[in-house]
Amino acid sequence: MGIINKMVLVILLSFALAGVSLAGGVHGVPANQAAPLLTVPLTQLPSLNLEALAEEDAWRDEEGLPDRFAVPHEVNLTPENSGSWETLPSGRSLWRLRIGCLDALSLNLGFTGFRLWPGSTLKVYASDKSGPVFEFFADDNRSSGQLWTPVLLDDEVVIELEVAAANREKVTLELGRVGCGYRYFGQDNGEKSGLCNVDVICSEGDDWRDDIPSIGRYIYDGGFRCTGVMVNNTAHDQRSLFLTADHCEVTADVVSSVIVYWNYESPTCGQHGGGTFEEFSYCDTLLASYAPSDFRLLELEDNIDPAFGVTYAGWDRSGDVPNSVVGIHHPSADEKSISFEDDPLMITSYLEDLGPGDSTHLQVIDWDLGTTEGGSSGSPIFDTDHRIVGQLHGGYASCTNNRPDWYGRLFVSWEGGGTPESRLRDYLDPTGTGAVVLNRFGSADPDPEPLPPGEMDLYFASVAPNPFLGFTEATYRMNQAGTVRARVLNIAGQVVRNLGSVEGQTGDNVLAWDGADDEGRPLPAGLYVFYLESAGQTARGQVIRLR
Repeated sequence: MGIINKMVLVILLSFALAGVSLAGGVHGVPANQAAPLLTVPLTQLPSLNLEALAEEDAWRDEEGLPDRFAVPHEVNLTPENSGSWETLPSGRSLWRLRIGCLDALSLNLGFTGFRLWPGSTLKVYASDKSGPVFEFFADDNRSSGQLWTPVLLDDEVVIELEVAAANREKVTLELGRVGCGYRYFGQDNGEKSGLCNVDVICSEGDDWRDDIPSIGRYIYDGGFRCTGVMVNNTAHDQRSLFLTADHCEVTADVVSSVIVYWNYESPTCGQHGGGTFEEFSYCDTLLASYAPSDFRLLELEDNIDPAFGVTYAGWDRSGDVPNSVVGIHHPSADEKSISFEDDPLMITSYLEDLGPGDSTHLQVIDWDLGTTEGGSSGSPIFDTDHRIVGQLHGGYASCTNNRPDWYGRLFVSWEGGGTPESRLRDYLDPTGTGAVVLNRFGSADPDPEPLPPGEMDLYFASVAPNPFLGFTEATYRMNQAGTVRARVLNIAGQVVRNLGSVEGQTGDNVLAWDGADDEGRPLPAGLYVFYLESAGQTARGQVIRLR
């Protein structure tokens, strides 16, 4: 199970059902159980030198470095060397610590050591009790042994760890990084992106409703932000592949700190504000990167919550130069915007006006509607067939000029440096089809149109529950009826269960795997793959077995 945020409504409901009043108490802790917050020790970080930061950011912009919104501070705080413990009437132990940064616009926390014992709970929330309460449990333990929190819009936050007294020594909680925000992050009363940007909710985005949900903004290492996009692959298995820019500098050392925010958009056209950033996912792995075409491919730790409605963008690696393109991005990391270039692009080197140069980039001569800004880096451009042809490297475009932008070409990134660690091919075409183009997977419409007639098209829609204990079901779609051979593979590609042949029907089909009836040979916990074959087509869907 991935790390998820439990919002205030969930906490209030759980206590209401238990007959507990929260009046006058800390979020999630009744008033008669915890001492007042003012008695909790406070670790105060230095105030920010805004003038010096402005000079640094001007230099960073000139050097093409990723957009910074917060100053990461190295700390070393644990329940053993900070905060205070108290014993609750229930006999459980409660540790609390306040973290402050004078005049900060936001705070985010990086627990570089994180391992909760079953039955223990970690909560993080703003001291003024505004906004969400982020709540984490033992099943939120990550393979990286780390936990990075989403941004909280306050200059002081509270950390709470509640655990059975006998299990205090079994919990690992080490706060190693605190990001003190000095640029606005979702607030509507600060410096926002240029007014020429077009909110995706506007009518200009109507033809792109299914593509818009694939784009997310993200933060990493407690202080930096860029844009990226979920991409489809030829297995149609909803593998969580996230394409962004190489210059955003998400290295293997910091990839576990990446938090991707979904659907951060203005609710009203022209508002340039009002977005919420409470739907998010965590990254886990750096798969590949290639500096000449400025791409990095990351993978999320878990499947995206279906409730977020995220789609997986299609792509075109043909190398054809589009006659027009659309960019979808987060300018200045603000609410999602859409931009239009109505003229043909040009193949060039990065930041060069004359082509073809080294042919690594596509130049957008000037945006006809909208623009890009810092924070847009890593965002995709789509051709008229709604397929990605590149991701934003940089440029000079803004609301005050008609200057160009440059996008690293997907055509170049496909083979990259010739190794799996430097190219896209291995991940976007894992089945080895040789496909030159691939359409989007998923739709913003909850009732998508039936698949068109033609050759057999077979792909996964979902696997649930995932992870599972004893029983799970895979839903797959077909555009025509046919016999489907179904097997389960382990991560080495070996067949571990033969689910036989079934007669698949046009539309959605359901395939069950009952782990309680495993032929007398129970499989260990781990990652497995549903593998389907029909009329020469294959489809894969990943599933995690807990037992």
